[in-house]
Amino acid sequence: MIDQAESLRKMVMENKGMQTEKEKKTGLVKIFSVVSGKGGVGKTNVSVNLSISMAQMGKKVLLVDADIGMTNADIIMGINYEYDMFDYLEGRASIEEIIYDGPEGVKVISGGAGLLEMESLDEETQKTFIDKLIELGGFDVMVIDNGAGISRETLSFITFAHEVILVTTPEPTAITDAYRVLKIIGFYDLKPSIKLIVNKVASNEAGCEAFNKIYATAKEFLTVNIENSGYIFDDSRVEKAIMQQNPVVLSYPNALATNNIKNIAVNILDEGLYVRNISTLKQFGNRFMKIFGT
Repeated sequence: MIDQAESLRKMVMENKGMQTEKEKKTGLVKIFSVVSGKGGVGKTNVSVNLSISMAQMGKKVLLVDADIGMTNADIIMGINYEYDMFDYLEGRASIEEIIYDGPEGVKVISGGAGLLEMESLDEETQKTFIDKLIELGGFDVMVIDNGAGISRETLSFITFAHEVILVTTPEPTAITDAYRVLKIIGFYDLKPSIKLIVNKVASNEAGCEAFNKIYATAKEFLTVNIENSGYIFDDSRVEKAIMQQNPVVLSYPNALATNNIKNIAVNILDEGLYVRNISTLKQFGNRFMKIFGT
């Protein structure tokens, strides 16, 4: 366990070198890793609608559906995935074929179940995929929608992301599981600060109460700081939008939940912090290979 912790910590300290001319051309990207302690808290829905909201703010967004084996961002957006990362790596699809057009210009990549087998692929094949991704360039923001709970992949995605967004609800079980995620992040010293979104709240007071429970416990027992990124109301139109396979920010632009999500997008994309806390797609590629490479 100590070796794994040390390995994860090393990931964030590596690849800090000067940019090449090629890297400068690909631009800069800020990476958000979205996590949750348990399923059913609306993490993927938050990831999708935040991505769209940021795109509406003028950002070029790449959404990576990394809920391995259980990808469902496609359902929310009404996209049919035919190919995923593993299809490209196995030669069944081109790089262009695994990147799908989502709403408002958002680009989407599906990890797919095959991502579990990436460790068995040779380094040269992985490098080819990363080089192709770098050549595409042009992204300002990358949103990684992780699977619920904690896995090796989720820990790795947490490590190289600039910001981690933890989604929970006011339910006691969700709060307990969210705290467990924070405890692991603190144990491995992966991030000093985590952004918290409380979803499906009945009122601002309920959201504040849920946030304070987590904040107080984390402050007493953990070294991780918790930032309040906002609350999303328990709005029936969210479920209606999912049934319609059209994100709520598009289906119901005046809904309470839509306004909440848009405010959160503005909050987490604070322009001063955005400019100071970014990396190149090349650095993303190097970290990606560290995670899945030999």
